[in-house]
Amino acid sequence: MRLPTNDASSKSKALVETILSKFDGLSKPRRYFIISIFMLYLSMRGRYTFKGMERYGDYCEATYRLHFERDFDFLRFNIELSRESLSAHLILAFDPSYLPKSGKHTPNIDKFWSGCLGKAVKGIEIGGLGVVDVDNNTALSLESIQTPDQAELEQRGQSLVDHYAQIIIDRQAQLADLSSYLAVDGYFTKVSFVNPILEQTPLQLISKLRKDANLRYLYKGAQKQGRGRPRKYDGKIHLDKIDKRRFKQTYQDQDVKLYQAVVWSVGLKRKIKLAYVEFLDQGQSTKRYALFYSTDLTLDGYWIYRYYKARFQIAFLFRDAKQFTGLSHCQARSENKLYFHFNTSLTAVGIVKAAHYLSQEKDLRKSFSLASIKTSYFNELMLKLFLSNFQINPNLQKNRAIYQKLILYGNIAS
Repeated sequence: MRLPTNDASSKSKALVETILSKFDGLSKPRRYFIISIFMLYLSMRGRYTFKGMERYGDYCEATYRLHFERDFDFLRFNIELSRESLSAHLILAFDPSYLPKSGKHTPNIDKFWSGCLGKAVKGIEIGGLGVVDVDNNTALSLESIQTPDQAELEQRGQSLVDHYAQIIIDRQAQLADLSSYLAVDGYFTKVSFVNPILEQTPLQLISKLRKDANLRYLYKGAQKQGRGRPRKYDGKIHLDKIDKRRFKQTYQDQDVKLYQAVVWSVGLKRKIKLAYVEFLDQGQSTKRYALFYSTDLTLDGYWIYRYYKARFQIAFLFRDAKQFTGLSHCQARSENKLYFHFNTSLTAVGIVKAAHYLSQEKDLRKSFSLASIKTSYFNELMLKLFLSNFQINPNLQKNRAIYQKLILYGNIAS
């Protein structure tokens, strides 16, 4: 019996098939598996374990285990997905995310920082690379790499920050094709991260400074004649009361007033472009401020502020993957299987966002509800099971309307 082609998942399947058609050397069974696993992650309920996949999917538990152990180029897949779906105004983002995990044989289990709990707790961590569409104010995952435990880092002779920097360095060629700007959290404002990125990649950094950052004005006056080193600095910047004769105001709305200047960062030992953001309340100063910066001295302060704000879209990817595609569910004890699971979970979120949200005209878009879309995918999965077993033809005129009604059953937003 031929099942209907106007399914909830038809757009996502078509998008995945288009991207996989560009992969040479991918066997037909492997291609079918990749398509089915993405659709399964968007359809199934309960825990995302191999036994759970067997209950809802087309393969047995052993087959899922074998396929998860094999390599797949998620970075290339997601770059192609980004090119298919996003605008040209892109920035890169990197952010680690803690995942709860237990077990004596779990690879790289250690204490990692949890932002939700506000402390370091036992579990595992992934370093998430994403691409952010500034015009559409959304993000897609590129690749997630598990963070080694402390013993493994010591064996490599690396610090945790060295490991984070190496992730970017190892993928610099592919990343630079998407954007020349990498936005990271204020945690990464360290010489041990900034210098390797600037020296070994073509990327420029955008990040945040502490409110008590040690900054200096650059001296622009005439130099004294005679012996001695030329004067470089013109006093410390008092951040609670900046000299607005040396800072240029570039932007203002009801919420913020923005100033910019090229200054010297004592901590980073280099010149940076500083965007000083003063927060307003209905146009009135609140005496609160934030410091954003870029290593690109030519970038306008407004875009430094916009790009750093857009960076937060990668956190929403982690949130959606944890809530809807089982990011923290996998019980495998193999690094390869865990890598495949993390990236399948995050990529599935990107696929459905590209197929059901970014594919629409910007003016016609409604709010993006992954909960509703996943409900539709689950309904489709169950309907196909019933239709095939009861030998009901959904393409009959009298069945089409009720088929679509049942696909949308339980949607929060349709």
